[in-house]
Amino acid sequence: EGTRKDAGIIMGVSTRGSLALLKAAKAYAYIQGRDYVVPEDVKSLAVPVLAHRLLLNYGYRKEADNIRKMQEIVEKQMVPTEEFDKK
Repeated sequence: EGTRKDAGIIMGVSTRGSLALLKAAKAYAYIQGRDYVVPEDVKSLAVPVLAHRLLLNYGYRKEADNIRKMQEIVEKQMVPTEEFDKK
């Protein structure tokens, strides 16, 4: 969603891109010996999996520009946490 709402991006990541990130995160978690994905898995894979899928505004044509923009978006995202009621 962050890639679709950014003013510097003409075309953000599609649903197919999101599914690719999900599959990569699941595979990464499996390689790490877990049967579940943690937010750090998704954040660490977002740039390599999604950066090439961005179409930035005119004037940005290098792959490094896509990588920087994707890193900015990932850093802004809040990581979900679980709140426990201690009553």
